[in-house]
Amino acid sequence: MIISFEGPRFFAPEDEEQFFGWLHSLPEYKDIRGRGTTLDLDLAYPVSADTVRQLLVVFRRWCLDPTPLHHLRSLETDSFALWDTSLREVPPGA
Repeated sequence: MIISFEGPRFFAPEDEEQFFGWLHSLPEYKDIRGRGTTLDLDLAYPVSADTVRQLLVVFRRWCLDPTPLHHLRSLETDSFALWDTSLREVPPGA
């Protein structure tokens, strides 16, 4: 399964390392490739609810549009606060 999205802007080499390191650590991670500013993340299918949650956190933390993840929204993942809310807006403990 390929998820294409506009990559983030990095402000330090460590920032870029953290971003790609997190994606590489996802259990279903297979590969990631770039085309200009677009990244194509290849994940094994099916994608677990935990991976969907982590992707939402990554997208929100790096201020990316989560729209490319919407096809991963399911009954199991629908309650995740970050679908419709930025990290700044999430109440503590949510």
